Amino acid sequence: MLSRDDVRPVLVADVAARGARWPVFAHVVEHPDGLLLVDTGLVEAHPVADRWEPRIHPLPDELAARVAVVVNTHLHFDHCGGNGRFPGVPLHVQRRELEDARQRPDADTIPEWLDVPGAEWVVHDGEAEVLPGVRLVPAPGHTDGHQVVVVEAVEGPVVLGGDVAYSFRELGRGDTEGRRRVLELRALTYLAHVDRPRVPEFRPDA
Repeated sequence: MLSRDDVRPVLVADVAARGARWPVFAHVVEHPDGLLLVDTGLVEAHPVADRWEPRIHPLPDELAARVAVVVNTHLHFDHCGGNGRFPGVPLHVQRRELEDARQRPDADTIPEWLDVPGAEWVVHDGEAEVLPGVRLVPAPGHTDGHQVVVVEAVEGPVVLGGDVAYSFRELGRGDTEGRRRVLELRALTYLAHVDRPRVPEFRPDA
């Protein structure tokens, strides 16, 4: 069975937001069936991203070479911009997220980054197990098709939350369907823009 030690964050970028520099983390799961990567950061500049002033920290080549499965929590530029490094590797996403990104892109979506050469999309309609002990859970809010990854570890579940919230204070409000689902899991949770995980608490007035 997986351990929490099999899960770790990897800094892939930082961006300017709310008067500070925010880290952007991808997450890796060292699984017996192959390395799973949750979100891919970005690998190049683009005018859509300019307002965030991104600084790119590429995923190390030796780590990228071992990736067997990719999950995109959602398809904003800083979460899927590195997908092109993984031609032929399954890219797991919710169907709603992919359809919205193609047909109704928002301000942080770069449509031409979606169907990069060799992209092998695997679309899901709801919960799905992508590897033994690793499942996808829809967590709408940040986008309608946002999802989180739940890793069943011996010490208890671990959630890789992407942008289900920008902070644990936001997450604790439980004011979106996705945030409520994560809070109900009572799991050690990682967020894409926070450097340390914690078990979130429901604090609606935070």
